[in-house]
Amino acid sequence: MKPKPKHLGPEYSVPFKDRSVAKAYRYRAPYPPVTFEILSDLITDEPRAVLDVGCGTGLIARNLIDLVDRIDAVDFSRYMIEEGKKLPNGNHPRLRWILSPVEKVPLDPPYALITAGLSLHWMEWDVVLPRFREVLTPNGYLAIVSYVFSPFPWDDDLKRIIPRFSTNRDYKPYDLVEELESRGLFQKRGSKQTAPVLYTQSLDAYIEHFHSTSSLTRRRMGRKAAEAFDQEVRDLLSGFASDGMLECEFGAKVIWGKPLSP
Repeated sequence: MKPKPKHLGPEYSVPFKDRSVAKAYRYRAPYPPVTFEILSDLITDEPRAVLDVGCGTGLIARNLIDLVDRIDAVDFSRYMIEEGKKLPNGNHPRLRWILSPVEKVPLDPPYALITAGLSLHWMEWDVVLPRFREVLTPNGYLAIVSYVFSPFPWDDDLKRIIPRFSTNRDYKPYDLVEELESRGLFQKRGSKQTAPVLYTQSLDAYIEHFHSTSSLTRRRMGRKAAEAFDQEVRDLLSGFASDGMLECEFGAKVIWGKPLSP
């Protein structure tokens, strides 16, 4: 099987174990509420058990838990789980947090749905996709959740700033589903995209959310580079903020299908 793209190597996922990255996660936009209705509707088998892989602070698990029987939320970062437990529904009795790499985690199948939000690209695909196939119910799906951001007036300028500060010098654009399908590891069955919703966030919070990404963590960038990045972004966006607040429109896309063994 051909290797994963170099920019998705394990060395670039390690930053998610940093405490500062986990704390910055709170500044990521939430998924629109209808996202969880889409995920719930994908479940047709009983029990309505869900496995959320690479769960982070539980952006999916904490918001889906009221629509299902139970969720196992797995992440390899103890700081992500610690932060997630402090957030709404973080201590829900039907939500079980599990600290482990997904490749090695002991599981409690069967699961009627497996969810992955901005996480599957970091995993060992030839290991986890066959595992997912084994632990799903007959009609179960793997659902990949991502953001869809409406164009921002500052996009072009921001796209010139980020590459200069990114610590992932190997990055190249890619399509996750195409990568998985080309390796015989996934068969897409459908997709849905939510309508965009308005999200208001302080300029400070918007800047800080960048430091929750693997290529812009404060530790890897170093203090001087992180401060320079923050100032350039602040200078760019200050003209778009009103009383220190930014308005953004975004939605979510859910792609579901069957994980396969090559």
